Amino acid sequence: MRFTRSRLVFVAAMVVPLVGGCRAAAMAHGGDARTALVHFDDLIAGFEYRFTNVGRHPKVQNGRMRIARYAFAPSKLVDDTAIWTSMRTSRTGADREVEWQAGLVNNRFTFTPRANGPVPSRLGEQRHLIAVSQRGPAEWFWHTVVEHHVGTMPPSRSNEVARALFASAERPGTAMRVDYRAAFPRTTSALGRLLTIDSIVTTSQLDGSTLVSMQIRIDARNLAALGFPAYARFLQKYIEAARYHLRLSDRYGNDYFDASAVNRLLTLRFRTRRGELQPITGPPRPMPDTMLFAMDASIKYGLFTIGFSNLIADFVHVDSPRENAWQLRFTREPKWHLPLIAEQLLNSTIRYPFEGNGVYMRLGLRVGPGGQTLSERVVDVAVKESALMRWLGNLGFGAMTDFAGTVEEEENRFLTELFRAMRADMAALARTS
Repeated sequence: MRFTRSRLVFVAAMVVPLVGGCRAAAMAHGGDARTALVHFDDLIAGFEYRFTNVGRHPKVQNGRMRIARYAFAPSKLVDDTAIWTSMRTSRTGADREVEWQAGLVNNRFTFTPRANGPVPSRLGEQRHLIAVSQRGPAEWFWHTVVEHHVGTMPPSRSNEVARALFASAERPGTAMRVDYRAAFPRTTSALGRLLTIDSIVTTSQLDGSTLVSMQIRIDARNLAALGFPAYARFLQKYIEAARYHLRLSDRYGNDYFDASAVNRLLTLRFRTRRGELQPITGPPRPMPDTMLFAMDASIKYGLFTIGFSNLIADFVHVDSPRENAWQLRFTREPKWHLPLIAEQLLNSTIRYPFEGNGVYMRLGLRVGPGGQTLSERVVDVAVKESALMRWLGNLGFGAMTDFAGTVEEEENRFLTELFRAMRADMAALARTS
């Protein structure tokens, strides 16, 4: 279920703030209207291509499902020659890699296996690297990198987009609604099939800052009648039932961003002054580059409620002319909320990923070797096999099995239509600017 939740969070994080920030956030993608249009259109087109009529070579499809099935039990994978594009043996055991290239050809985004493939050089192209190495009899290390060509917007430009977005929130909620409906009508309609901005409340503070509360409703019921019945059922089962709470804080415990979801309602809270985030409470101060990210999450899965609380990561904003990224490192085990039978199995294997260097995640933009801009995702995680980890793996694979096939096809179509609406709105906006 993490795949659809991460995509939905991505859509909410990318599209909802854009329509909330409207004209100013869109035009901040470039120094003038023409440049902003080119950068914006390439960025969104890159994601549109990714979800257009997706196809996979049989080796890719097999590898994808097998890795999902045994991510927490890699010993079941390492001897399967149908998965890997590279198989080696090191001093500590098996070393395996699989590499997939993907791109839009004849209106079909196709994944194919290819060892030592080049960095994406055409808009929308991707390169996926998944590597697993053995560290001990039951100890393994996963390293995953996904590169995606998203045009030529300089990574540092995303700072200007963020400032314009937050500055746009420093006005009455009614003005924001009028703006996004006028500037992004097609996007508002396409997104409104699933996500709608329920309320926007802005409160001016005496220090010149603005406290913002935005509520976004997640409702998949309309999707079934609009041609997405399988996707609607999946979202109702796995996403609408989820509860989570995210906080971004400084080392003194001051929250700069707060997001929570319950009963299909996502609530965002932040405080901004001249486009810069401030602590939600207390005196204003610039947001530091190094912060703490905290998360609680749970979902009803059959008869059980499964989740965790107090998952904390060191959060670093990497900002340079050639790179703009978020970097998270989780080195503290959260408190687990598992069924009684699973809690009886709790042991050191569930703590293992958080030991040493912990779980590492990186998400951002960087300049590629040809001057192209690459969206990049990096995940490093160590696992130790056990009955508990196999149980958790089976749980995740059950959701993956539900997702693969018709649900994924409908989700891809939904996202493709949304991104096309965004591009059309931006083209119309640029013509009038």
